[in-house]
Amino acid sequence: MTTKAEEKALDKSIADTFPASDPPSQSQPVTATPTQPQVALRHTGIDGDELHVYRVIEPRKASEPFSGSGADAGGRWTSPRTPGVYASLSPATAMLEYLVHLEGETPDELLLAQATVPVANVLAQLDLPSDWKERPYRDTTRQIGDKWAKAQDSLALRVPSAVCDGECNILLNPQHPDFAKLRLDHLTPLKLDPRLRI
Repeated sequence: MTTKAEEKALDKSIADTFPASDPPSQSQPVTATPTQPQVALRHTGIDGDELHVYRVIEPRKASEPFSGSGADAGGRWTSPRTPGVYASLSPATAMLEYLVHLEGETPDELLLAQATVPVANVLAQLDLPSDWKERPYRDTTRQIGDKWAKAQDSLALRVPSAVCDGECNILLNPQHPDFAKLRLDHLTPLKLDPRLRI
């Protein structure tokens, strides 16, 4: 373990090797203090100014994988008849979300749809009700998505995944004026491992 004197000597000895515009780091611990609650992200899907989003779909939806058909039923973050397309920030989370909502047998053929949205068009939902993970879905949680969709403040809303802690989903508004900025990148055939069971 180095002493304070040794740390200062080390800092001094390397100080001259850095240009003035690039000062050396000091050998002291720095602790960051968040100023607001954060939604933990393990896979952000961010690539520069773009965000990659994923959905697992059946081949019959291949022509419009992000159309929002079926939104009439609602979901955790939206009431029935509120427009909303649920996607994920990683292929693995998209698979988990698909499986947990699957009714009946797993289809033999599936597709992984990847799209891109501008990061500037994504809002993060940081203020969550204490019961947001509960089922049946709570009205207080659905009101978050309902208000967001009605206000049309953004094309996308980042929300936490109830299926996997630390992961996030993306709620897309197909009726938002910027929905055309969502770019479908590709569809990849997907075969789920038969060992996966929910």
